[in-house]
Amino acid sequence: MNLTHTCLECLYKQIHNFLNTSADSHTFQTHTRDEILHRTKDLLHSLEQSLHNTTLTPPKAAITIYKNLSKALQNQDPYKHIKQQSIESAATILATLKDHKAYAETLSDCIKVAVLGNVIDYGSQSSFSFESSFDFGGLEFARFDIEAFEMRLCNAKNLLYIADNAGENLFDIVLLQFLKNHYPNLHITYLVRGAPIINDVTLVDLAHPLCAEIYHLCDVKSSHIESPGFIYDDAPKEIKDGFDSADVIVAKGMGNYECLESIHKENLFLLFKVKCSVVAAHSGFELGKMVFLHNKGEVYA
Repeated sequence: MNLTHTCLECLYKQIHNFLNTSADSHTFQTHTRDEILHRTKDLLHSLEQSLHNTTLTPPKAAITIYKNLSKALQNQDPYKHIKQQSIESAATILATLKDHKAYAETLSDCIKVAVLGNVIDYGSQSSFSFESSFDFGGLEFARFDIEAFEMRLCNAKNLLYIADNAGENLFDIVLLQFLKNHYPNLHITYLVRGAPIINDVTLVDLAHPLCAEIYHLCDVKSSHIESPGFIYDDAPKEIKDGFDSADVIVAKGMGNYECLESIHKENLFLLFKVKCSVVAAHSGFELGKMVFLHNKGEVYA
């Protein structure tokens, strides 16, 4: 999915919102905030000049913008405290979710739990509060390709799970536990971001005690990719080989959709919430709906 003018506006809004709402915002000097916003505008203007001559994805463009933020703040992981809070909030919500009578009984249930975690996203146009928006029973899917997923799992020996945001990794564990219990010979690789960017989960984030279970279920690896989405061409050979040889791939989140929707594979499933107007228009799926898409290249909606 190619970068658009709306994506550029969204990137600026993300930086602006962070500088004004971060827990550390009171420590930012006014001139520092102004310099970051001015530099962000310059970088976005440069990207805008090449919109018609590039196939740049929104996650690829985000790398430059967030590197500028980190450099200006002299902080390689400015969203660290947000990620820690998200992990702790996710654990609280999951404890409540376990009281739901349909919780984690079927593969379908566990997929729904996993995608519920995808609402934790400080890099989207929309905001979300678990306290005001949490409703497991009311999840609406524009597409739910569970049958195709079950068929692929029947003969699968390995599964590649491409993670998304910190916090939602705890929701992923519910699905991963189900897969290990019902497909005990399935080897699962859990792939996280290669460097801090926005609130995407990294190996450092998984050191949080609440995340320990993931290491009992999966072979956890860094993608070595810096963007908030899996860009195949940016991956090292080892990661590309794992992607190419996987019997089943599950890629979580809208950033992964933006990077992978053009790769049509019988074994590729994209699990995300439609959080922005650009993805809604591009995919044909309604804004706000959940999607579990078998990305084999047909007309989706």
